[in-house]
Amino acid sequence: MLALLSSAAACSGWRSAGDTYYRHSLPAKRARREATFSFGQPGEAWRPLRKVKDVQVAWIRPEIRGVIEVRAQCDEQGDSNLLQFTDHLRIDWTDWKILSQTDQRLVDRAALRTVVTGQLDGVPMQLELWVVKRAGCLFDLRYAADPDRFAQGQPQFAAVVAGFSFPL
Repeated sequence: MLALLSSAAACSGWRSAGDTYYRHSLPAKRARREATFSFGQPGEAWRPLRKVKDVQVAWIRPEIRGVIEVRAQCDEQGDSNLLQFTDHLRIDWTDWKILSQTDQRLVDRAALRTVVTGQLDGVPMQLELWVVKRAGCLFDLRYAADPDRFAQGQPQFAAVVAGFSFPL
């Protein structure tokens, strides 16, 4: 995630002013891995990022070393449960410490909300992760920031999560 702080360029399925990511229809291989979804907006303090590998929607807020990501993965996630999917998100992180982990509901589905601290490349970060499955797709919504500034971006991330839905 920290690599996002230096990335730039937009997902072709998302326009940075919009609140919906539209899955690609071609090529077929890519279309099977994507889903259409909507999300809330984090506000003006957050700058949209463009072309983040394996992430459909992302914003950055440099003054708190913060990043918000929304990602959908379809057709390749297997049958793991939400706890296993969340644990998979810790790849590349060290000193991973779970501060809280609660079962929630998101878009009328079972979801797992996890708050952790950890280090990425030796840089301490705090994260809030939401993981939910729907129609063969896994969605993860992630917020990471400097632990001392984490609370400053959490309400904006809550707005992104609150607006998460699936258009008809």
